[in-house]
Order: sequence, then structure tokens, then C-alpha cells
Amino acid sequence: MAEMTALERCRARLGPADELAIRLLLRVSPAQRLRTMMELQDILLDGLRYRLRQAHPDLSDYQICLLMFQRLKQNG
Repeated sequence: MAEMTALERCRARLGPADELAIRLLLRVSPAQRLRTMMELQDILLDGLRYRLRQAHPDLSDYQICLLMFQRLKQNG
């Protein structure tokens, strides 16, 4: 069996909702795409910080930050 190309692997992982999101993002300017990406990143990090704070109320903000970096490093 032939090895899949990067494009084929990407297409195999994407669902219809992902393809629609990509098509919509291609319609906006690069600056708006970057703003959207940064906003989504903020939402993701805030959610992670909240969950970690709930699980570890005894940790300092600094320790929560370190734990966030560890989790992000583990999960890519």
C-alpha cells in the first residue's frame, strides 16, 4: 500500500465541519484570520486555566501557569 501524502492525511482527519470552517476562513483577510486564531487561543487557554484552578485550588498563579505549560507540552 502506498504511503499517504501530507494532504491526504490531512483530508482523512478533517470532517465536513472542518472543511466548512476552512472555506469560511479563506474568505476573510489574513489579519482577520490571525485575530480569530488569537481569540480562539485565548478561549482555549482560559478554559484550561479554569479547569486547572478548579482541580488545584491550592496552587499559586505561577504554579498554575507552569502546570498549563506542562499540559500543553504533553498534548502538543
